[in-house]
Amino acid sequence: MLRAVLADFRAWGAVHTVTTLDRRLTNLSLPADDVVRVPPHHHADVFASLLTHSDAALIIAPETDGILARLSAKVQDAGIPLLGSSPEAVTVAGDKWACYERFQQADLPTPPTRQARFTDVSQAARQIGYPLVTKPVDGVGCEGVCLATNEAELAAALNILRRATHREQIILQSFVAGTHASVSLLVAEGLAMPLSLNGQDVATGCPFTYRGGVVPLPHPSAMRAYAVAKAAVSLLPGLKGYVGVDLVLADGEAWLMEINPRLTTAYIGLRQVLQINLAQAIWQACRQNRLPEKVPINGQVSFSKDNLLAGDATP
Repeated sequence: MLRAVLADFRAWGAVHTVTTLDRRLTNLSLPADDVVRVPPHHHADVFASLLTHSDAALIIAPETDGILARLSAKVQDAGIPLLGSSPEAVTVAGDKWACYERFQQADLPTPPTRQARFTDVSQAARQIGYPLVTKPVDGVGCEGVCLATNEAELAAALNILRRATHREQIILQSFVAGTHASVSLLVAEGLAMPLSLNGQDVATGCPFTYRGGVVPLPHPSAMRAYAVAKAAVSLLPGLKGYVGVDLVLADGEAWLMEINPRLTTAYIGLRQVLQINLAQAIWQACRQNRLPEKVPINGQVSFSKDNLLAGDATP
């Protein structure tokens, strides 16, 4: 993903890009103007130093344990424009329970959900009923996500979840059988433009396994997915730039799962079918509060976990 967005900035040609790279990754090259090799345990110092020479910053990091929110706050505190969402919006979006409460209050389609401590899971499971899904409150991707159809499977799911989170609070959610999908959006202040409905190849089980995806995903519920995704991002002031919304499409409905206030894996495929430079569009959304008038899509690409590191996608 990092290589992909750097390649797009280079193709645009309007900015000078600087990125960090762990010094131990000796065989990895990146299409940036400057690559700063960072020794182990020096990431924070190098990051702070680079901010003093930057005109804007795009953060690629997970929401887990507040990492993305903390890095975004450091950028904001340094007075550097973010090419992404505000720390406050990232904090809310990264909290699955906080998002669920907002979805429910806005009467948007979302599965019955409970937040519980590990010690209180049995009661929450009885309230939701089986089958159900266990999740960390702030995890990304399929990390720690498990399907449980009975008490024995729930116990196994909790063992996996304990290894995936440091928090005592977890999420239990009613399982929705359907098509795993996401909507990629460009967001400016008060504006949101869906770019594409994307398919997610997710194997349900304990744990769930993410295997790749397809962009775009032809589906009869595409327009409903766009409407639900736009409504969801409107609930979180401060979202900006590229935002992903995860959904499950079932029985004509688009069930909201979570909001990702950052670049998502779909970017790798999306950049190959959009008839615009996506990095340029992110810059314009965040720095100029401007969205493109239209975003044509040409073709379809698929990608798998095996080729994500190379940023490849197959037409």
